[in-house]
Amino acid sequence: NELSIEANESQLQSSKANVFPNVNGFASHNYNWGQRIDPFTNLFATTRVQSNSFGLSSNVTLFNGLQNYQNIKSQEAGLESVKYDLETQKNNIALSVSAAFLQVLLVEELIISAEEQVTISKNQLDRVKKLVEAGASNIGVQYELEAQLSRDRSTLTQRQNDYQLTQLQLKQFMMMLADEALSLVKPDIEADSTIRLEKAATVYSYAEGAMPEIKSAEFSLLSWEKQLQATKSGYYPSLTLSGSIGSGYSGLRTTVESVTQTGTQEIGYTASGESVLTSTFDANLVKVPFGTQLNDNFNQFVGLSLSVPIFNRYSVKNQVKQAEVNRTIAELQLEQEKQGLRQRIESARTDAVAARELYKANREALKSAQKAFEFAEKRFEAGASNVLEFNNSKNNLRQAEAEASRTMYDYVFKTKVLDFYMGKPLGFEG
Repeated sequence: NELSIEANESQLQSSKANVFPNVNGFASHNYNWGQRIDPFTNLFATTRVQSNSFGLSSNVTLFNGLQNYQNIKSQEAGLESVKYDLETQKNNIALSVSAAFLQVLLVEELIISAEEQVTISKNQLDRVKKLVEAGASNIGVQYELEAQLSRDRSTLTQRQNDYQLTQLQLKQFMMMLADEALSLVKPDIEADSTIRLEKAATVYSYAEGAMPEIKSAEFSLLSWEKQLQATKSGYYPSLTLSGSIGSGYSGLRTTVESVTQTGTQEIGYTASGESVLTSTFDANLVKVPFGTQLNDNFNQFVGLSLSVPIFNRYSVKNQVKQAEVNRTIAELQLEQEKQGLRQRIESARTDAVAARELYKANREALKSAQKAFEFAEKRFEAGASNVLEFNNSKNNLRQAEAEASRTMYDYVFKTKVLDFYMGKPLGFEG
């Protein structure tokens, strides 16, 4: 997207440069053999002739139906569109990184819970081993607790593997190498289930005027509207001012340096029969110098050219039709972006409400599971319940902790998404 911005900036500069005159220089050095007319002396030449030409030419469009102006406006709008595309990409990356970051934090919470479960099982196993050695407990209880400890350690290993995978995913989103060190600062996250969630219509009314994907589509539409106006300029006449200066040199051009009388020559007779004589001369010719010829052959030209379109095989008409289609596509894309944004916001709010209610329910379930486990642990230690009941209560607590953590982070992320649509930056304080 950054490279697209550079490309569009270059196109904009090209559009702006089209309003300036162009200036081109030319030079030639030629040799000719055989009969020809020398362009600088207008004499027939049959020998080898050297000639040179030099000049500058320029032209500028005075009027072409405001095509250049509309092209500039189209390129300006196109540049703004790709700039907002860049912002859209940044937002998408930010949301992906935020989701991946929260997933890492969730797995960290699950690891802590799994470690606590291992500790509980190990403590109970140590206690039961002592009771078995004292003959106060059944060896089967020890075996069951050993099996439970193995299951808890397996769960801990799985959570640790999940942590490595979620870290890898986060690194990949951040374009980091898999073996590159990643240090995460865990923020103080508070999931307030009492906060008021803005209505979807309220969030959309703000997001419609702020989200870069909408701005990009709006400027894309403007660009095509200006491009349509530029295409319609083909119906208008164009007026061009042209001018040039130039000079040249010919090796055939000579001048008389001196004349010498060499005698007389009979050229006819009078009526009485007398001879008619004329003097004969010998001219000394020299080539005209290069600089002198350039000065003598210096020429200038200025002209106006008017081009009036009469029939161009419907090319302009077809171009206008294509531009109208492109503008209509841009209008539909803008409407599609708006509808997509509205649907995403509606889904985000519905998800946030559902996540809040589920988090509240799981938080209450965790409190109940904690109390139930404390009661089951005391009963088991007092010998009032068997190991199956204890493990069942323990597993219920582990599942409740996992669900409470998962729904908390899910709720936090979804509320952050709603805040993001309201223009608040993604992040956590603390």
